[in-house]
Amino acid sequence: MNPDWMGGPDQVREADLQRAGAARQYREADLPLTKLWAYYYGIGGDVDELSLEAYLHEALHLPAVQVGLIVMALAELAREMPA
Repeated sequence: MNPDWMGGPDQVREADLQRAGAARQYREADLPLTKLWAYYYGIGGDVDELSLEAYLHEALHLPAVQVGLIVMALAELAREMPA
């Protein structure tokens, strides 16, 4: 992990917490990765499916704007799922 491009230690910690939260939300939603990636890409996401998978397995950091789009896609798809 290279914290220089992300900011100081506080930003790195926040990014780690966001990533862990997105990973947990993804697991709990039980969404197919392809469906999440297609939705994410459709709302402006620009990382490939493999990078999204790595992010959701907490193995890759992404820029904040991409994280925001992933979180948005997860939330919107979760609302569409039957209870």
